[in-house]
Amino acid sequence: MATYSEIRDLFTLDDLKNKVTTATLISAYNLLSGTPTTSDKLYADSVFANPSQEALKVFMAVLASNKDNSVAQISGASDAAIQSAVDTVIPFLVDAKAGA
Repeated sequence: MATYSEIRDLFTLDDLKNKVTTATLISAYNLLSGTPTTSDKLYADSVFANPSQEALKVFMAVLASNKDNSVAQISGASDAAIQSAVDTVIPFLVDAKAGA
């Protein structure tokens, strides 16, 4: 299990942050590829307008959700694992952006 200090240190891990940013962009695109709601469109627009800002929110949530894993497991997560973690967070952020 990663300590809180170790999780905080992961905030500076650019490779992991870049993967989460990419996964956030993909998740936002996926919102639009089906039958998007107005909330989906608004959230996707915010992601595409400022991917770094929106991805930082997702990044923090993904780190928090992996608190029971080791630093090695978190930092070595596969693209598929990262995408899955991001996809889990996005619906909550869509609702938050919509004020739901």
